[in-house]
Amino acid sequence: MISPPKTTGGRAGLLIEDSDQCLWVRRCHGLGNVICLLPVLDRLHYQDYAINVITQPDWLDAFSALRPDFAWYNCTIDAPDDDQVVDLDDLTRHSSPCEHRTDEFGRLLAVDPPFPPPALAVPDGWTRPFEHLRDAVVFAPEGGHPSRTWPVEQAALLKDHLADNNLPQKLVLVGNDPAPEIPCNVDTRGKLQLTELFGLLAAAGVVVTMDSAVLHIAAALKTPTVAIFGGVDPAYRIRPEQPVVVIQANVTCCPCNKQETCRQSYNCIRSAAPTDITQAVQLAKNVETLTIKQVNCLPKRYLTQVSQELL
Repeated sequence: MISPPKTTGGRAGLLIEDSDQCLWVRRCHGLGNVICLLPVLDRLHYQDYAINVITQPDWLDAFSALRPDFAWYNCTIDAPDDDQVVDLDDLTRHSSPCEHRTDEFGRLLAVDPPFPPPALAVPDGWTRPFEHLRDAVVFAPEGGHPSRTWPVEQAALLKDHLADNNLPQKLVLVGNDPAPEIPCNVDTRGKLQLTELFGLLAAAGVVVTMDSAVLHIAAALKTPTVAIFGGVDPAYRIRPEQPVVVIQANVTCCPCNKQETCRQSYNCIRSAAPTDITQAVQLAKNVETLTIKQVNCLPKRYLTQVSQELL
């Protein structure tokens, strides 16, 4: 077990100097990473550690409500000295996937596995504004990197494919970037606070996402989820007991876990077709555990065309 540093500093003058066990941890990179960190912090909190998390200011309201027993701090303002903080950003800066992210955080904090999946329950007030979108398919097209982003040409076909298969006609887009243009019924990109995103994902019928923060949020909410994966092993991101259908290409170099040999062609993420996604949406409503659906690599001619269009 770790022996975290003690501190007398606190939020809004809160003093925790009488605590025998106190942990300060910094995680500002990747919203999904903070979700994956929660099971480790929950364990330490259960063992009577005072938990103090330094993270992004835009995330504070949501996490303060979801984990009110933790103290949440703005990474852009006052924080303890570096020698008082376990900096998980720095410790994982150059790491490649080789274990589940939660297990990695546990190892770095000297907390032994096993860990349960992240679990979130949002207040009713967060979901109430989205009752009219209940049972919709919520689609998060952003992946943050070309190796984790489904081509726009494919994403643009999803709405019609859902309608052709008699699936919910409401397709709702979420994300930070309002571009590119993707046919949908409701486009919330760039318009939601984090609490609103949590509420919408909790109300959704199915979430379709890349290997991104939305995946971790939806899975933690136990919303049926379809995740389009590139070269990372899904076992390093999703627990077996989470209700997620993974679409991943059946190519020899996959998973490469960021040790890429494809010269940035990323055929793995480009091989998922809209028909694969609509089939997975139908399947996701009836699965309770991680299900990996491998798809064949699309014809080389098509992949070359998509590659040229993305340049």
